[in-house]
Amino acid sequence: MPFPLPIPDDLRRAVTPGARVLLALSGGVDSALALAMLADLGAEVLAVTFKNFCYGPNADPGGKSCCSLDAIDDARALATRFGARHWVTDVSEMFRTQVIAPFVREYEAARTPNPCLACNSQVRFPHLVRLADQVGCEFVATGHYARTVPTGGPGSRLLRGVDRAKDQAYFLSQVPPALLPRVLFPLGWAHKDEVRAAAAALDLSVARKPESQEICFVPTGNRAFLFDDTAATATPGEIVDRDGRVLGTHRGLLHYTVGQRRGLQVAAARPLYVLGMDLRTNRLVVGYQEDLAVTTCGPMGSVRQRRTFLARGRRRMAGSGPRRSGIATPAPRAPLAVAVRRNLELVLATPVHGAAPGQGLVLFAGDMVVGGGRLVASSPA
Repeated sequence: MPFPLPIPDDLRRAVTPGARVLLALSGGVDSALALAMLADLGAEVLAVTFKNFCYGPNADPGGKSCCSLDAIDDARALATRFGARHWVTDVSEMFRTQVIAPFVREYEAARTPNPCLACNSQVRFPHLVRLADQVGCEFVATGHYARTVPTGGPGSRLLRGVDRAKDQAYFLSQVPPALLPRVLFPLGWAHKDEVRAAAAALDLSVARKPESQEICFVPTGNRAFLFDDTAATATPGEIVDRDGRVLGTHRGLLHYTVGQRRGLQVAAARPLYVLGMDLRTNRLVVGYQEDLAVTTCGPMGSVRQRRTFLARGRRRMAGSGPRRSGIATPAPRAPLAVAVRRNLELVLATPVHGAAPGQGLVLFAGDMVVGGGRLVASSPA
């Protein structure tokens, strides 16, 4: 029977029969279908599951995390079905130092980190390529919804996935460009509903497996266990509005992020959102949605803006587009027209809500990632 999902020509050209591919197999439906697709192309697939965090039976009672024993069992069974050699590799120490420790430091500084950016750029893809070299694989692959295409030269471009609702180019934007020619994203041309339907047609055991929306090492959504009880951001304090009026008590600043609406437990006529944290006074500042609006990212913006940001860590991708314009995404799947100035000073064409220090920012030219950085607070306007 033909494969139940169209296989893109770009993938067919890259993966010839007998090609050796190292696949990151998490035990979820996306990497499972990537495995099935690569096997259908005649590739020799080797599958590895990363041990990122604690795999003990009490680490994830709901079994939602990739860091669970159930996920490993699912991955092993999938690999067996498709005749792929499978093993688990322990990257927990690397993950702790490169992802969890910076995550904790950022929250202790009242910033909002995105650990997926750090994981993909510092742990997952660099280590996948190292392992591929050790076992003689030409390519590495994952189940992400993104695309890589050759530049016509020695490099590759990173593009957004076809399914805009699931596109993960934002989270992959800081993967070192030198690694991209080795990376395959078999699902980048597919939509999520097509992937689930294809997995069901192939009778994959994980076809209807739910996906977690939480951080992989915080599957319950409660990150308090990562922090020392004596940390300043773990101490309860006052919730105040922009004028300093006390509205309630917060549980500790580490529990909140800019733009958060739920969990404030403050009665108000209109929904309240987290606007920021004051470490000096241990106060959580809240306000209305319009108070989150940002019209300029950078130190040189209009004096009418409510908040300013500077994006640091610019990265130019192979085959990038124009230097002075593009698309900025201070939050995933929220593209905005911008004018780009030096040092990633960004002037947005329309306001955004909830851009927070510590978050990633990505520049697109059309579908192509051309640069990015990290938002850090500058002085308020």
